[in-house]
Amino acid sequence: MIEGILFDMDGVLIDSEPVILHAAMSYFSDLGVQVQPEDFTPFIGAGDKRFLCGVAEKYGLSIDFEQARHTLFAYYDQYAQDRGPMPGVHRFLTNARKAGLKLALATSAAKMKAEMNLKAIGLTEADFDEVVTGDRIRRNKPNPDIYQLSALNMGLPTDQCLVIEDAINGIRAGKAAGCEVCAVQTTFNVSELAEAGADYILSSLDAFEDFSTLKQFNSLLASLKGSDERTVFGANKVLVAASPLMGEEQLLAIAVEEAYETRKHAYTPYSEYKVGASVVSSATNRVYSGCNVENSSYGATICAERNAVLHAIAAEGALGVSKVVVVSEDAPPAPPCAQCLQVLAEFSRPETEIHLVDVAYAEGRGGVHQVYRFADLLPHPFIFPSMRS
Repeated sequence: MIEGILFDMDGVLIDSEPVILHAAMSYFSDLGVQVQPEDFTPFIGAGDKRFLCGVAEKYGLSIDFEQARHTLFAYYDQYAQDRGPMPGVHRFLTNARKAGLKLALATSAAKMKAEMNLKAIGLTEADFDEVVTGDRIRRNKPNPDIYQLSALNMGLPTDQCLVIEDAINGIRAGKAAGCEVCAVQTTFNVSELAEAGADYILSSLDAFEDFSTLKQFNSLLASLKGSDERTVFGANKVLVAASPLMGEEQLLAIAVEEAYETRKHAYTPYSEYKVGASVVSSATNRVYSGCNVENSSYGATICAERNAVLHAIAAEGALGVSKVVVVSEDAPPAPPCAQCLQVLAEFSRPETEIHLVDVAYAEGRGGVHQVYRFADLLPHPFIFPSMRS
């Protein structure tokens, strides 16, 4: 039975990853070094020292973290002031205290940063039975030390503790410590969290139902064990978002408008045939658009549909497509080419909607709007054998 909860902080209690990223990039900018956001991804959850120094090493820099931390945290404090708690944090903590669970804050961050975060979300160290920061351990995540020490100080064996994490390094640390791990989808997607070893995956703590006893908490936790609510889209599994608040018709209208507007930027000096496309992410209901980009070497031309898919993947990673919109001047409107259909097959379900519209329809002047299921256009796509479900 789980009797204690060990909370990571960044990305679990506060969405601070964008803040520390902004602060670290500002620090490097002061040094005259232009780093990229993706440089920091391997070091998420490994502590602020590794987060900063790991990127410094990539660029051939040697920095003294004890000196650098003052500039880093000055920027962090400035940027963190407007951050509030993650959804459901206060309700979950209230329920946990009511149920008699022991609570620890186990963050790789330095104590100075932890205090800034707690202040930003309206909590104090007194809200936890134990607080362990990165300053108190020699080996940070993905090593298990911080979670082992937190459990020990609360007088609990690690197998009676639940770690709540958002980062791959933190999940590995929790599992190495012998704890069960619940991951929240702040920083990484469901597939990445599952592959790292998370026992449970939630969109946020707000997704956990109310409880008032240890028995209720453990029953709710058990109900999540082994469940996988992700839906197969081609070669990917994606957690599908709830229906958009705006409604499906308005979402489609936005997708048509995005495809239409993006079409205007098509680069077509050879064919003068402009196409705009958009895809709707099933995980977020966000719309991503693209246009066709021709090339002197015709084989290097990128179609609008593939451009939209690449745009979505750059923003979200593993993708599930619920709708595709293609805008062209043809009558009837042109469908995706075979190559685009094969690319879309990687991220689509047989019932994914393909909306083909002409310019007149997109401009509200009547026109043609045809709707197909993906399987109607490509009934037998190739999916790599090991990825088939």
